[in-house]
Amino acid sequence: MHLFKFFIILAFAKAMTSCTSIHKVEEEIANIQVDVDLITFHKEFAMANAADLPSLKEKFPLFFPPRVPDSLWILKLTGKDTIHNALENAVKNADFNYQEMERDIKDVMRHVIYYFPEFKATPILTVLSDVNYRQKVIPTADQLIISIDTYLGKDHELYAGINNYQRENLNREQLPADVALAYATLFVEPSMDRSLLGSMIYHGKLHYVQHLFAPKATGDQLLNYAPEKYVFARENESQMWRYFIANELLYDTDSKLLSRFILPAPFSKFYLEVDQQTPGGVGRYIGYRMVKSFMENNQVELKTMIDLSGEEIFKRSKYKPLL
Repeated sequence: MHLFKFFIILAFAKAMTSCTSIHKVEEEIANIQVDVDLITFHKEFAMANAADLPSLKEKFPLFFPPRVPDSLWILKLTGKDTIHNALENAVKNADFNYQEMERDIKDVMRHVIYYFPEFKATPILTVLSDVNYRQKVIPTADQLIISIDTYLGKDHELYAGINNYQRENLNREQLPADVALAYATLFVEPSMDRSLLGSMIYHGKLHYVQHLFAPKATGDQLLNYAPEKYVFARENESQMWRYFIANELLYDTDSKLLSRFILPAPFSKFYLEVDQQTPGGVGRYIGYRMVKSFMENNQVELKTMIDLSGEEIFKRSKYKPLL
């Protein structure tokens, strides 16, 4: 047999085996029982009045911190808080499918349980957060809190004052990826490695685990990039990688590199003409690609990978950027 044909057949067989394995895993995950409910706290609050405040506080103590005076809650309950009214109306008019939302979140929870059996699913509560887009999903020991007013759609009028890159994924479709990332942070410890490489690998671990928890999420949803900027990252991965190598940035500990290549931003700062086309935090994308390559080229348990240093993952990853 011609050697080239042999390698094609071998690659095809490997791909088919991988697909079969993934299918079996997903079948196992689908059979995991998750007996929790989605509680629309924001609806209960909207239907309540001032006289109901004591019972609301007793039922949902977490949402009524002692430092906040009752007078502020009464303003909201009596319809005298115009901002709160606008949020309530916007969420009501959004006509969310809460059964579908519950199914999506439970599916993420099943994946978390499969990979981390010690994880305990909790009730899901929806709240109004004054559009706190920096904390859209908050997992606690007792509940998973969803800021429902951050999923109205990126072009919603209430988001007019938010920067374009920050409102890009304020969409309902983003929810599973957001829940998955929130849970990933519970299992991936922050890195003490202050180098750019250390930060890239830390975020790469987060996004790798996130994708395990939400396998149907798209690349732009996982990384919180605009779709066209995710495409740019994929199409220019090798050029960006060469930039990091040529400028000896991987082991650089300059804190400014975080804002240039890791943290959310309108774009990454290569100080080149193409900057505006790049996604902010492009280092997270390359870190994810490194971790994915590591897991594909090493027979290592997930928990073992999470505990490895960024340096070891990089050296053993056999990472090659997309051409």
